[in-house]
Amino acid sequence: MGLDGGTIITRNDVLRRSSSALNAADDSRSTRGGAIRGIHRRKTVGARASKVTRWSTCALSGTPLVPPIVADFLGRLYNKAAVLELLLARAGSFADEAAEHRYLNQLRLAGDSYDHITSTRDVFPVQYTPAALTDAAPVETDTAGGADAEVPAPYSCPIAHVRCDRLPFVALATCGHVLSERALKETGGGGGGDGGSACPLCSTAYDAALDVVPLLPAEEQVERLRELLPLRRKQQKKKRKRAGGEAAAAAAAPAAAGEGAAADGPAEKAQADEQQAVQQQQAAAAAASPPVRQRQRHEQLGGQQL
Repeated sequence: MGLDGGTIITRNDVLRRSSSALNAADDSRSTRGGAIRGIHRRKTVGARASKVTRWSTCALSGTPLVPPIVADFLGRLYNKAAVLELLLARAGSFADEAAEHRYLNQLRLAGDSYDHITSTRDVFPVQYTPAALTDAAPVETDTAGGADAEVPAPYSCPIAHVRCDRLPFVALATCGHVLSERALKETGGGGGGDGGSACPLCSTAYDAALDVVPLLPAEEQVERLRELLPLRRKQQKKKRKRAGGEAAAAAAAPAAAGEGAAADGPAEKAQADEQQAVQQQQAAAAAASPPVRQRQRHEQLGGQQL
């Protein structure tokens, strides 16, 4: 506890040597002991920089987003490999020891935040439009208004050409296209041919109430989207059942046609045999008629000569 001069170390001495930022903020003349003077302000990350980070980071693993990228119906972005690793970990299958540690850390930190992801049907692939170099301007990363050139806005709207850190963006679950919410409203949802809504980029039909997913939404929107999850699952189940029925009907149609042809085979054969018999009788009659006519003609000519 004591120093060479017999003094006792104080809390301020510990703080000075444990934090370089705190030591730099201290404007007192004391080199040892005494209260710390000056105001130490912690640097904070700006809202735009935080949003850009969320746009470029996997919400599950914390690693940079790399294709293929998927989104869930709560508007979070993931690396597809991280989602598959999570599903395998829940089934007790780990690629290596590091994967097991990552899964345990996710349980410890996230809790039940990802319990809604139970299969690959709970996520959908997204299609991004990378921001042009002229659009990917640096964003402020501190309260002093400084900019970090290493944190550009990674994506932009293919219609409105605005960066993802400027306006709210949405993803269409049916086709995966990502565009700004304003652009989707201004295009009227693309105007589907049957009076519904269609993607303005690829004309894929979608349900405006369930298939438009806000990306990186606020907490209030997350709660509303969470309430829609049971309805989305029910709709997906109906679509799969309808698609399965159509596939079964399409597969059964050729088989039914083959059975019908097989059932009609004996009747058609009997009819063909009957027609062949009639044709044979007609041919026999035609072959026998010329001698008869010749005999009759000969008799007529012989009578005239007599």
